[in-house]
Amino acid sequence: MQKVVTIYLDSHVYMDGKRFKGTFADKHGLVEEHLVQYLDEGWVVKEIFGFGGAEANAARGWILVVLEKL
Repeated sequence: MQKVVTIYLDSHVYMDGKRFKGTFADKHGLVEEHLVQYLDEGWVVKEIFGFGGAEANAARGWILVVLEKL
């Protein structure tokens, strides 16, 4: 059995406290699912992927972690 866990990253979080309207910088580094809980329950990291891109003065993307439990 497998699960996918996502982590959102946004470069706006590093702009000296400045936030631009319409960004998701406040969600930077937020694990959308409960990764620690899954690891405690015996799930293991099978693969890690990253995707995203840059536009103007921002870089945004996600880290996807594939978990597996045998």
